Amino acid sequence: MLRSRAKALAVLLALLVVPAGGAFAAVVQDGDVRVSVLSQIAPYRLLRGEPTPIAVFVAGHVEATHGGVPPQLRRMKVEVNRHGLLQSKGLPVCRVSQIKTATTREALRTCTPALIGSGRFWAHIVLADQVPYATHGRLLIFNGREGSRSTILAHIFTSNPFPSSFVVPFAISHIHHGAFGTSLTAPLPQALGDWGYVDRIKLNLKREYRFEGRRLSYFNAACPAPAGIDRAAFPLARATFYFEGRRPLRGTVEKTCGVRR
Repeated sequence: MLRSRAKALAVLLALLVVPAGGAFAAVVQDGDVRVSVLSQIAPYRLLRGEPTPIAVFVAGHVEATHGGVPPQLRRMKVEVNRHGLLQSKGLPVCRVSQIKTATTREALRTCTPALIGSGRFWAHIVLADQVPYATHGRLLIFNGREGSRSTILAHIFTSNPFPSSFVVPFAISHIHHGAFGTSLTAPLPQALGDWGYVDRIKLNLKREYRFEGRRLSYFNAACPAPAGIDRAAFPLARATFYFEGRRPLRGTVEKTCGVRR
C-alpha cells in the first residue's frame, strides 16, 4: 500500500502508469470535454513489499471534441494509492519566490538541486478581446516548500509571444482511510492568472540523490503481489478534473506490476 514518508508527492506521476511492456492510455470524457493520459513506468518488475527506485513518463491532453477551445481547467486533484514510497528526506528544496519570475535557465541555475522532473507544455493564451492562441515552452518540476510544508512546484516558462513565467504549487495532504493515501491539489487559475491555461504536457519524472552516505530516490515503488504470485494489479491513482461551468471529470488508473526475484 502506498506510503508517503516525506510528505512529498509527485504530481503528475500518479496520473497514469503502464502495464507490462509498454505505455498505457486512459481517456475520461464528459460531453464535449475529453481528458486523455499516457504513461510508462520503469522498471516493470519490482521487489515484493520493498520500495525501489522508479522512473515515470507522463503525457496528458485536455481537448474539446468539437475542435474548439476546451473549458478552463480550474483545479485538479490526484489521489495516489498506498503502494510505494515518495522520498524527499535530505533533498534540497526550492521556493516559489526563487523561481516565480525566472526563465527556464534561471530556474535551473537557482534550483537544479531540487529538480525532480522536466518536460514540455502546450497552452492557450487568453487576452481580452482576442481569440485564444497557442504557445508552448519548458516545464520543470521541483521539490518545494511553503513555510514548513512540503509542496511540489511546477515551473512554466514560454518566450512566445513574450516572456512569461508561472509557478503552480501543488498542496499535499494525507488520506487516512481507503485505498488512496496521499492527495495532491492545485488551483490552476490562481497560479496562471488571466494568462491562459495549459492543455497538454509531457513529463519525465526521475531523481536519485545521496544523503548521509546512502543512495536515495524520490520516486519508489514495490509490487504488492501476494506470496506465491508473480504479478499484481491495483488502482494506482484517482484523478479529478474541475472545469469552469461543468461537473468534475474523474477517472481511476489501474496498474500492473511484476515481481523481481
